[in-house]
Amino acid sequence: MVKITKDEVILDMAKVIGPLFEKKGFVQKKNKFEFHDSNTNNIYQYEICLSKRKGYFSLHLHLNLFNKPFMKEVNEVLKKVLLDKDYDYLEGWDDKSKKSAIKSRLSNFRLGMLADWRGFKEENESLSDFRDRFSIWMCVFDDINEIPNWKAQLVQSVLFTEKWVLDIQSNPEQWIINKTYYPALYLLKKQNRIIKLNEKYSYLLAKNSSDDELILFYKYLTTS
Repeated sequence: MVKITKDEVILDMAKVIGPLFEKKGFVQKKNKFEFHDSNTNNIYQYEICLSKRKGYFSLHLHLNLFNKPFMKEVNEVLKKVLLDKDYDYLEGWDDKSKKSAIKSRLSNFRLGMLADWRGFKEENESLSDFRDRFSIWMCVFDDINEIPNWKAQLVQSVLFTEKWVLDIQSNPEQWIINKTYYPALYLLKKQNRIIKLNEKYSYLLAKNSSDDELILFYKYLTTS
């Protein structure tokens, strides 16, 4: 039996979705397809996350949104949080571990990520029916041909990606406010929408009542 490698599976998938993404202006970079929107500096990314553990393949499709100029501004506030003397790092972390964690956090310019594709189901469609027609976004297999209609499902994933991109492009700032945490707070502060800022913070705090990092972020954001 011929063993298929991870790169070969990605290549088979790219043969299906590559031409479709190319028509929409996306460029392939190994296991990712990216589209750069010069009007907003947003980079839309379709990512094939494929691993092989315990002898089988595990596939998870991600949609990522990056905006380096904007996130650099957000991360300036986050930097103050991570350097705060009261910031609670894991017990036993030495200075080297802390510096590494800070560097990693501050070099991350991802504005948002979609890892759960169930939000694309039709209004009256059950989750079971949705999974029956679109399960490739998160699945395991020995051979990709085990996935029913896998090529058609990949084509559908491109259509869902287009819908996701258009939804963001229709109102990028409102999408940030609705879908993100720190970027939303930063944007509302930048827009001087203080009432909305406090409402968003209260909403996030109610969901994460013990999130000391969130509390510190709000503190530095509103005192800067």
